[in-house]
Amino acid sequence: MTAYLLLGCRAVIAVVFARSAWAKLRARRDFRSALRAMAVLPPRLTGAAAAAVPLAEALLALLVWVPAPVASWAFAATGGLITLFAAVLVRLLRQGADVSCPCFGASGVPVSRAHVARNLVLLGVAAAGLAAAAAPDPGGGPGAAGAAVVLLAAGFLSALIIATDTLIELFSTAR
Repeated sequence: MTAYLLLGCRAVIAVVFARSAWAKLRARRDFRSALRAMAVLPPRLTGAAAAAVPLAEALLALLVWVPAPVASWAFAATGGLITLFAAVLVRLLRQGADVSCPCFGASGVPVSRAHVARNLVLLGVAAAGLAAAAAPDPGGGPGAAGAAVVLLAAGFLSALIIATDTLIELFSTAR
């Protein structure tokens, strides 16, 4: 069972973080501008953060696939990064800031509780991945059929996470 959980958590973190990193790298100026608009960093650090965040996300997307203990550290670091992102979102909500979340590229959807909820789901995935990666290895990996089901479920969850802004727009009552 642990092998299936670990596979699913690895897949979700890898897909979500790789997609996030790719979007930020593809639209570097937009990401840097969004960070400036959020005003959560001193202006002189915005450029460095705009470069470091997508690189950290890409690196973590790869490192969760490395065997223990590296995977454990990668899941822990992933959890830390997600916690940081959630804290920024909560701060922006408390300030009433009217900014969008550049998590998966440029967006016109203002930061909302749905973004925080998305990060809490991701934090849960990272925590489950950490627990599975740190658990004793019972030997033998997941079977092919089970792995296919887990990867399908992970793909579905990843797509929902990535599509948060689209889902917010779709189900928004303010039209």
